[in-house]
Amino acid sequence: MESMAEGMIKDLVASGHALADDMTGAPSVLIRCLAAQLEVQLVRANALAAENAGLKAAKEIIRHLNVNREEANFCGIDDCYIDDAVAAMITPVTDAFLAEVRAQGVERYAAQLKSEAVLADETGWDGAAKFLISESEKVLAFAAQLRQEADK
Repeated sequence: MESMAEGMIKDLVASGHALADDMTGAPSVLIRCLAAQLEVQLVRANALAAENAGLKAAKEIIRHLNVNREEANFCGIDDCYIDDAVAAMITPVTDAFLAEVRAQGVERYAAQLKSEAVLADETGWDGAAKFLISESEKVLAFAAQLRQEADK
């Protein structure tokens, strides 16, 4: 079932696209991009909410096991939903989101290194400028690695 907030977001996205259809030039492109990004954020929020629901379900399974320890000991640990609890705690969307946040932070650092390289170059510190550019490229590669690790 769709929440009222989700319905409002979908209406806003549709209105944004309709408004962009009536416009031309850069404002049209901007409105269309904003509507598309809002739609992407809604999909991400829904995926995170689904993961959260899974985590809450896992918590209930574990709580049940703790309350019924004798039953858990009797039937064997594998038969008592531990595997279900562990499976419910896998959070690929959350992991990808956190990897993206980390990667963006690393990219900001790379941009800062490039900025420092420009200043070093302008003041005649050619060696420092080359070093900073080289380091910024390594930092960007690390950001890409963070994203790839989250996809595994």
